[in-house]
Amino acid sequence: MIKPAAYLPLALVFSLILYILIPVFLVQMICAGYCFIVLISFVYIKILERNLKIERRVTKLKLSCKEKTEISFTIKNYSRLPVFTCYYFDQAPYFFIYNDKNQDLISLRPREVRQISYAVSAQERGLYYIGPVKIQTADPFGLFTLNFEVEANLEVTVRPARIKLQTEIFPGIPQGNQKIKNPVFEDVTMRRSIREYKNGDEIKRINYRASAKFQKLFTNQYEDSYDVPVFVFLNLAEEDYSIRNRPYYTEKAIEIAANIVEHARKLKLACGFAAYAENFPFLPPKQNQWDYILDLLSVIKIEGGKLEFNPAKKYKNQLPVSCLYFEVGPSIVDYYFAKVEADIEDISTSKLGALKKL
Repeated sequence: MIKPAAYLPLALVFSLILYILIPVFLVQMICAGYCFIVLISFVYIKILERNLKIERRVTKLKLSCKEKTEISFTIKNYSRLPVFTCYYFDQAPYFFIYNDKNQDLISLRPREVRQISYAVSAQERGLYYIGPVKIQTADPFGLFTLNFEVEANLEVTVRPARIKLQTEIFPGIPQGNQKIKNPVFEDVTMRRSIREYKNGDEIKRINYRASAKFQKLFTNQYEDSYDVPVFVFLNLAEEDYSIRNRPYYTEKAIEIAANIVEHARKLKLACGFAAYAENFPFLPPKQNQWDYILDLLSVIKIEGGKLEFNPAKKYKNQLPVSCLYFEVGPSIVDYYFAKVEADIEDISTSKLGALKKL
């Protein structure tokens, strides 16, 4: 929206009156010159209105709680006119903004493209939006001000904070994705290298093509790997947590569950999830659904009531026989804080008792 200066209408009326009432050439030239400057300024700001563009290449972003990340967008001046002063403001509610760099005053040369970046961090998990971007500029004489907004919204999914927790996953099924130094779990479909034959090597491991080429025996070496499905149950029953520290403890339970899912993603293990929480489905262990589970953990909420069933018994017949079942609830959180207070560095799921037998 183009807004004229507050004094501009009165100044134009005054110039017109002087032009009519005082038939002096010099006075009329000054009045006409002023009106010409107003016209040029209006054309200038109209050109900027049509040629100033805001673009945001990334429309979705995922980060962990309390993690610092960069937010960026682009201001483009497509006109042949310079922008002497341009104020921008990228709205980012619920985020901590470092050095208030989401707003600043800049200038743009003709045809210049300026990349704007600033750092933010989120203090709470959830789904948030950054934007729109507000722009304010003016013509060189300051007679007209241009204000406009560009949606350019950025969807930010803030996942649970990362914590120090070692997830122990063993044993498993041979020929999976997790690498281990144990020939029992060698995957014959994933040849790693070849080496010279040693006494005791099995005949079926001999690489006959390489042996024939180099006139000596070579033995195949394979990747040592295994696979194990992972399933995480999260108890967010409101009455199972003490009312005094309920928000803090339930949040820590979510972070522990997210840590286990993150570990399964790193090892490319099939992962499933269920929870006693608000409107939460049962997800059997599958490949490539780690991000979906982590996104659900970003917005999960506690549910009223008390957990009155045994999750391990309930899901036992719905899970693979070899599945590792992790159960996270108030007792696990109590153990976790006890380990933290005892200044124990290597806190693991086995020490917390999160791994249960089906």
